[in-house]
Amino acid sequence: MSASSRSSPRPADQVASSLEQGRKLIFQLTCGGYLIYLLARRAFIPGLPLSPLGPQLLIGYICAVSLLLSVLPTIHFRLLTSILTLLFLPYATFVLLGAMKQLPLGYLAWTPMFVVLCFCILGWRLAAGVTGTLLTAMLCGLWLLRGAAPERLDAWLSLTAMLLALALVCALITRFVEKRLLIGQQASIQLAAARMDTLTGVMGRAAAENFLTRGLELAQQERLPLCLLICDLDNFKAVNDRYGHPVGDAVLKSAARRLRRQTGNDGQVGRWGGEEFIAILPGMAKPEALVLAERMRRAISSQDLAGLSVTASFGVASYRSGDSIADLFERADQRLYEAKNSGRNVVRG
Repeated sequence: MSASSRSSPRPADQVASSLEQGRKLIFQLTCGGYLIYLLARRAFIPGLPLSPLGPQLLIGYICAVSLLLSVLPTIHFRLLTSILTLLFLPYATFVLLGAMKQLPLGYLAWTPMFVVLCFCILGWRLAAGVTGTLLTAMLCGLWLLRGAAPERLDAWLSLTAMLLALALVCALITRFVEKRLLIGQQASIQLAAARMDTLTGVMGRAAAENFLTRGLELAQQERLPLCLLICDLDNFKAVNDRYGHPVGDAVLKSAARRLRRQTGNDGQVGRWGGEEFIAILPGMAKPEALVLAERMRRAISSQDLAGLSVTASFGVASYRSGDSIADLFERADQRLYEAKNSGRNVVRG
């Protein structure tokens, strides 16, 4: 297994991270939205009092503190939501039962939104537990208050039935979305792995061709520079013949690491075949590419690769208007041929 494969996060971890970022954003928007609602209520309905310890402002306090905590990088969002759920669940149950006792219909508008947000923020498992607890509390409250005004009880009973259906639908949808995200991410990771060279960890030939095609199209459309660099390890056949293929493989992996390290974010390195590598350098002019190739040459020759003294020759070509991939490769290959004929361990461009 290549170094890049070992360091790549598992698909499940990547999906969990993406879901957490999405849930955090929804959570922050919800907390901020509720605070805006309180301000709007104060502005548009000044005659409706808000008790400092009433349920509306208590929820506002929780939202304000939670919003501040969620933006801190040291706070783990999953831990924050778990703690809030443990604190908020008994409080929400108590407030809901109190609301049913007084039977104010204003709560009817908030409870469906609360259920939906639970599934969006907490995920289907935890949200199912939260909504199940609240629905149980509502059914118990309805049983205890069955002697109250029939029209009000009917409204709350209808809400309970709607919340049950809503919870089931949200649970099915959330579970389906999370499962599809995991499957899609796994397929994406597997496709990316299939396009990488399994020995060296750099791009395989198919991926390198695709990257070069896109780079060439961009160079043609935007009139940007593009350079292609071909690297061939000198006398590599002798390494395999003398030391065996395991040592040869170790040399290839070491060479790929050094080429990739020198390239950095300036381009992409791919293994073209055997001991031949290419570097595709979008946006880089030929003088800069020659300097980079020289750095690569020194990086390989200055220190042993897998305990062996190895050198490499380089050919560099830059994009010219109207060039095809074959044209670019032909010129880079000619420069590489010149480097080999010049005694190897040199750069030609």
